[in-house]
Amino acid sequence: MLKSIFAKEEVNTGRQREFDYLKGFLMILIFIIHAFQGTLSPKDDVMRIIYIFNSMSGAAVFIFVLGFGSTYSRKASAGEYVKSGIRFVIYQYLNNAAYLAAYLLPLPFIFRSLSETSRDTLALGIEIYGQYTNIFFLSGIIYLVLALLKKLNAHTLVYVILGTVLSVAAPFVYGKAPDIPVLGYLIRLLIGEANFVSFTPLYFLSYALFGVAFGRIFRKVKDKKKFYLCLLPICLVIAAVWWVIFFVQYGFDLTYLYSVVNVTYTHPDLWHVVASMAHILLMACIIFFVIDPSPKAQPKNPISKQLLYYNKHISKYYALHMLTYLLASALHFYEPFDSWFCWLLTILCMVTTEIMVRGYNMVCDKRKAKKQEGTKVP
Repeated sequence: MLKSIFAKEEVNTGRQREFDYLKGFLMILIFIIHAFQGTLSPKDDVMRIIYIFNSMSGAAVFIFVLGFGSTYSRKASAGEYVKSGIRFVIYQYLNNAAYLAAYLLPLPFIFRSLSETSRDTLALGIEIYGQYTNIFFLSGIIYLVLALLKKLNAHTLVYVILGTVLSVAAPFVYGKAPDIPVLGYLIRLLIGEANFVSFTPLYFLSYALFGVAFGRIFRKVKDKKKFYLCLLPICLVIAAVWWVIFFVQYGFDLTYLYSVVNVTYTHPDLWHVVASMAHILLMACIIFFVIDPSPKAQPKNPISKQLLYYNKHISKYYALHMLTYLLASALHFYEPFDSWFCWLLTILCMVTTEIMVRGYNMVCDKRKAKKQEGTKVP
């Protein structure tokens, strides 16, 4: 059976389109969830349900695919990983500057009209968004770790062992930063316990390490259909067991479940990491069988095209979409919105972000075309 699925050499070296679709779909969920979180608005039941089920994929997808994709990258040297890591960390703080700009833009015109509660919210927002660390910072640190392992030419089994050890050890290390100026602050960025730390490398590095191991195995898959058919029931069982245990343990009250997931999502233990990867691979299996995953296949329907466009420019969408929410929050005197308005705001954000991303890409394409014309030999 294994001989019919795997080859001795690497044969599956093309683009794995099912993961492109998966990342594109998750961008839509990010628009929805951040409409409530970014404006500090009360969550309705629909949003809570989306968040609860998204907690088994979400950021884990991006980090798992980062590790997985690194095995397929044409620029897979340790030096290139270091460059990517530094670049993403810089992106994080440039992004923070843009967040603050959007958040504070209307302030000179509305400051006198702010209530005491609004001023407290404003102060908290400045503290958080000025130091914020999310997926960019997380990716940057992970790239630096992958660079070290690449330089050491670590065996695939090493990635699996390290991922397992980190998942087990993370809860014992979390919040143990030394009370030392500067050093303590920097360590908190890596292990969490701060309002401005969204996702911590300590917890999410496991996803990337397991992603690298999976990617190395995946490159030797010669029959993806058989591989996914074998993987599908395993992932289904793990996912089903996860949700049965979850609902038996915590019940069905959405407000309570949301508060539980807020912790388990950002601080996953080993069982959570394994279950998350089962959900990720389950979705990849479904996409593989529902949508033509061939890199050469050109999707005809606009939804598929948009999902692939989201994936191709995912960093731009992620960086820019929060600007709409933060500006809207400022224009609303830093007060929360009703849930129905958050849904309208989601649509507005999708439109404005689309205009910004496509406009930026259009300008870049024109500059590139002019540069190429200028370098042509007459």
